[in-house]
Amino acid sequence: MAPLYPILSTLSRLVGSQASNLVLELANISYSVSVYKVRHHRAISAPCYTIVRMQIFSSIIGHAKAKEILSRMIEHKSLPHAFLFIGSDHVGKTAVAKALCRKVLEAQNLEIQPDYLELKRLHDEKTGKRKSNIAVRQVRELVRMLSMTSFIGGSKVVLIEEAHRLSMGGANALLKTLEEPKGQTLFILRAPSTEDLPATIVSRCQVLRFTTVSQTEIVEGLVRAGFNRQDAQEAAVHSEGRPGLALRFLKDSEYRAQREIDRAQAEAFLSSSLPDRLRLVMELIPKGEINSASRLQKVVTELQMVARRELLSTTLSTLSTSSTYPPLVSFLNRLSEVRQAARHNINPHLALEHVALS
Repeated sequence: MAPLYPILSTLSRLVGSQASNLVLELANISYSVSVYKVRHHRAISAPCYTIVRMQIFSSIIGHAKAKEILSRMIEHKSLPHAFLFIGSDHVGKTAVAKALCRKVLEAQNLEIQPDYLELKRLHDEKTGKRKSNIAVRQVRELVRMLSMTSFIGGSKVVLIEEAHRLSMGGANALLKTLEEPKGQTLFILRAPSTEDLPATIVSRCQVLRFTTVSQTEIVEGLVRAGFNRQDAQEAAVHSEGRPGLALRFLKDSEYRAQREIDRAQAEAFLSSSLPDRLRLVMELIPKGEINSASRLQKVVTELQMVARRELLSTTLSTLSTSSTYPPLVSFLNRLSEVRQAARHNINPHLALEHVALS
């Protein structure tokens, strides 16, 4: 039997583990922040600290450590001028970010709050598709707006939902503002990983990492939100540790039906012979697909979920001798390569064929 440590190490890298999540959460405890005063915040006394903390993040599933860190920063009025929230899509970064924004601005509805600003990719007027990057002119307009006095007389908050989509010029334009923020401004940047951003941007932000949430936490959170336990359990399985997907699975019937179709196609792709896999490539991404790049990302995500579930279903006692273990590892590695390459202009069909050959 092969040594256990390499197996656990590989599993941790490929599918994550409670141990690796714990290390990431513990790493977030040790932080250093530049003191940032918000004039309109009232001091939170120790007796009501727990109550206030529960009110701020009460509807958010999981991420106890991140919520604890943010709550203590609010309590001590020591929020930094810039956060960078790191984690996969739909894991809860935006939910926590907007809850923090509402607390800082003392506002229930951010959409009508003039001191709440969002920076995101625009839609192309001709094609209707979202542009590939956040342009430098958008950042310059943001900087101009931040130079003006707050409408309410307190803080301003900026949420950059896809900071990794900043163009090089946009990142450079933002850098100076992050170095020398004007007035009482809080930036919250969101990205998949620190590697997707220039090091100069990352170094000027307080990084908080958001890992996947356990199925138990997702189920209990959904039950507290009013969903029945059976539906919550099914949604938790489909979410693969991402509460946002679990909620969408329960609320959006079209999305739920499509996910079930995608899951069946992914399972068929994984279990098929090479000729059948190559044939399935055209079914997964039809030639006439307008948003083929976006579709490729969804297919890769579904294939990763199916492969990881298959890998985890193999017990440790048989893992070292299982003939399915090396092919699954190779398959997951190919998927990771395609996901990285998909950020650039690649042919989706050739990318999936590359996976099929693994």
